[in-house]
Amino acid sequence: MLLARRGYRVLLLDRDRFPSDMGQSTHLIHPLGAAHLRDWGVLPQIAARAAPFTGWRVDLHGTVLQGAPPAVDGCDDSYGPRRYLLDSVLAEAAVASGAEFRDGARVAQLVEDDGRVAGVVIAGAGGSRQVERARLVIGADGPNSVVARSVGAKESLCEPIVQSNIWSYWEGIALDHVRLYIREHKGAFAFPASDGTVLVAANLMHDEFVAARHDREAAFLARVEEVAPDLRAMLPGAKRVEEFHGGCTRAFVREAAGPGWALTGDAGMKKDPVTAQGISTAFHCAEMLAEAVDDGLSGRRPLDEALAGYHEARDDWLLPYYRFTAQLARFARPSETLATYYRRIQDDPAETARLFGAVTLTHSPDDVLPAA
Repeated sequence: MLLARRGYRVLLLDRDRFPSDMGQSTHLIHPLGAAHLRDWGVLPQIAARAAPFTGWRVDLHGTVLQGAPPAVDGCDDSYGPRRYLLDSVLAEAAVASGAEFRDGARVAQLVEDDGRVAGVVIAGAGGSRQVERARLVIGADGPNSVVARSVGAKESLCEPIVQSNIWSYWEGIALDHVRLYIREHKGAFAFPASDGTVLVAANLMHDEFVAARHDREAAFLARVEEVAPDLRAMLPGAKRVEEFHGGCTRAFVREAAGPGWALTGDAGMKKDPVTAQGISTAFHCAEMLAEAVDDGLSGRRPLDEALAGYHEARDDWLLPYYRFTAQLARFARPSETLATYYRRIQDDPAETARLFGAVTLTHSPDDVLPAA
C-alpha cells in the first residue's frame, strides 16, 4: 500500500484466501499502530467494528497501576480488531492504492540473478508455476518466512518459548479498557475486540501449556480464577462465541535486508506476545522500510545502502523493546528495586504513563525502568 501510493508497481501475495483469519494473533493495536492506521486513511473502517479504548488497569504482583499509555501524534486510542477485519481492510486499501493483490498465491521459491534476489516463483492450483520478477522482494510473511528461509537470513538474540496463551472471545462482558494481571510464572489479560466481543486470555508457562493441550478450557478457567478472580466472575453471565485458541512462539532477531530482499514485521523480528507489540511494530517498520525503498528505487541513495540503513534504524529503535519483552515473558518475581518502583509510581499518573509507554512502543524501556 505505502509503496503503491508512491507510484511503484507492487504485487501483493497471500497464501490464504480472503477473508481469512489468524487464530494465533491476539491483535491488540497500541496508539502508535492506531496513529499509522489513521494516517493511512483506514482507521474509520476499523473503528466501525472495533470500538476504541484508552484505559489500562495493570496488576503487577499486587500493585495496581491505572491510567493510559501516551498518545502518539494526538492519537490516544487503542483497538482490538480481529485479523479477518484488519487484514481485509489493509488489502483493500492496497488495491485501491494501485497494488495488485493475489490471494491463494504461495511463494514456492525465490528467483536469483548473480547473487541477488530478482523475483519469486508462485505455486498455483494444480501444480502450476509462475515466475514474477521484481527489483525487490519483501518478506512480510511471519516468523516462518519463506523469504527469510530462502535467503538464509541470519538470526541472533534467540529466545526459547517461555510462556504461552490460551484465549477466546465473549459477548456480554462490560469491559472498555485493558486489564492485565501478572504474578510469578502466571498471568491473565482482557481487552475489547471486534463486533462487541471481549478477548479474555490466560498466561501459562510453556510446560503448563503443553500439559493442558487436551483440556484448554479447564486450564484457562483455573488460571484466570487463580490470578484474576474479578475477571473470572464476569464469564458465567457472558457467552463464549468460539473455541479456545492456544499459541506460543520463540523469539529472535533476523537480519532485515540483503541484495534484492528485505524483511519486515514478524519475519524480521519476533517478540514474545506478552507486550502485544507485534502489529504496531509491523506498521512502524513498514513505514521505515517504505521510506528506505523509496530512497533506493528513486535513486536518492543506492538501494543496498538504503536497505542497510533500514536494518540499522530498525534495530536502534526495536532492540530495547525486544530485550524488555524477553524479560517480561519470564513472569519472574520482581526484584525489590522493581517492586519499590511499582509502588512509588502507583499514584503518579505521569510516571505510570511512561511505564505503559515502555509497553506500547513510545518510551524506551532503557529510559524508564530503574537500573537493576
